Amino acid sequence: MVAERTETTMQQTFNEWLHRLAFLVSLVSVILIAAGALVTSTKSGDAIPDWPTSYGALIPSYLAGGVLIEWAHRVVAGILALLVLVLTTILAFSSVPRWLKWMGVIALVAVIAQAVLGGLRVLVVSHERVQEVALTVTKVSHPDTARILFAVAHATLAQIVLALAFAITLFTKPLKGKVRGAECEVQEMGGRKGETILLRLNRFRYIIVALIALIFAQLILGAVMRHMEAGLIIPDFPTSFGKIVPTFGNLPFDPNNPTRMTYNEFAFKVAINFAHRVNGFVIAAVIFALFWIVRSFPFVPLRRLGNWLVGLVIVQIALGGLSVWTELAVPVTIAHVAVGATLLGLSVLLLCQTFAHSRLTLAKGDGR
Repeated sequence: MVAERTETTMQQTFNEWLHRLAFLVSLVSVILIAAGALVTSTKSGDAIPDWPTSYGALIPSYLAGGVLIEWAHRVVAGILALLVLVLTTILAFSSVPRWLKWMGVIALVAVIAQAVLGGLRVLVVSHERVQEVALTVTKVSHPDTARILFAVAHATLAQIVLALAFAITLFTKPLKGKVRGAECEVQEMGGRKGETILLRLNRFRYIIVALIALIFAQLILGAVMRHMEAGLIIPDFPTSFGKIVPTFGNLPFDPNNPTRMTYNEFAFKVAINFAHRVNGFVIAAVIFALFWIVRSFPFVPLRRLGNWLVGLVIVQIALGGLSVWTELAVPVTIAHVAVGATLLGLSVLLLCQTFAHSRLTLAKGDGR
């Protein structure tokens, strides 16, 4: 009996530390995305021309300005890759379900691919041979276009890693003291009522999937906008050139602009910026709808996540406006990117929670 208790205690301690490690990976993922926003906002992406070394060394002799910002970004990326490797290894040799082990493997592959794409984004500008291969593979005619493609893919994988980290954090959460509380929530859900709850959870899940897709698209639009330097192409907010919808056939274009931008380039940047704005308000509407629906569920975790999503999306819209009004002030831009990534992570958590509560309701309905 004593041996069994000791073994149970050791298992609980292991689960708690595994969950803490997964939480740390989630936290560092958000920090890395914020660091990437700092690099883009300060135009420090090309401050170090080589990769994976920095001016031929692990630590460049000159650490200031853009070099420091880019090098710090690489350090955070290295720490995240190491943490994901440790987490994946522990998951592989633990007693967690096989699908959870595969989530760790996918996260590891994604973080490695993210690092490689980040390196290619640097080398496509500074390394002639890499540039030639990149232009051939991507079928684009200009290195800047290839650079943007690599940068957007790099940012997209960062969001995937973050979503996986949030999901792993939830699924490694120790159940001690929580299963009993969750059972209290569904103790009267047997029979007909349990079936109704399950049906509503299934329908609710489709809305969450749509929200995740919208947020993911929004983060990609934001990455494209930042790397194309289109964040201030529409100089006012919440209006666009003083109107609700900009007149795309007659935009206020300056043909003598210092960047020698053509009208078509200008119109494309305006379209990307405006799409980002419209999608942001659509996301807010969906989150408010989810918040209204989730209040009718007898599950406290779902309601808490709904509250967090509403609070963060209000903050996010305010930060979007501040980004324009402050002309992309670096702290505001970083906060805007970090909150957007957190919204994605919390939406993934909300989806995962619906599956957890579906299993619990089914078990209660079956009398288990």
